[in-house]
Amino acid sequence: MADPIFRATEPLPDDQSEGPLVKRLGWFVGIAIVSMLVVAAVAYALRSLLFIG
Repeated sequence: MADPIFRATEPLPDDQSEGPLVKRLGWFVGIAIVSMLVVAAVAYALRSLLFIG
């Protein structure tokens, strides 16, 4: 059987924090910005293909 890409994780113990809020928000903002740039790049690439043909 293939190794699953996504695995269930155990919840954190009560005495362990999830990490600093600034770091988690930084990841969220970074992923959001990169995903917007990728969508814009694909949109402009498709738009340019329409004007070529």
